[in-house]
Amino acid sequence: MHDLTDAQTKAFEQNQADFAELKKQMRSFAETANSRLTASGLAHGPGLHPNRCFLCSCTEFHGLPDDRCTTLHCGHEMTSHDGYQ
Repeated sequence: MHDLTDAQTKAFEQNQADFAELKKQMRSFAETANSRLTASGLAHGPGLHPNRCFLCSCTEFHGLPDDRCTTLHCGHEMTSHDGYQ
């Protein structure tokens, strides 16, 4: 790494901890969303529709402009699709 001050090093460490917590929360939200879709009768889970949107019936994330799905009826952000980590 570059020559960082103690304050800069601490800031990076705090950022790393915050993003690790966010990733943990995103996994939890995805698990809850998967459970809801499965309970409602939609086949959803590992190997079935790995990129299914949690907000609409889109079954696969396409495209990356502005991190939004380019599937015609979807348009939701990449973070709204299963498989986003």
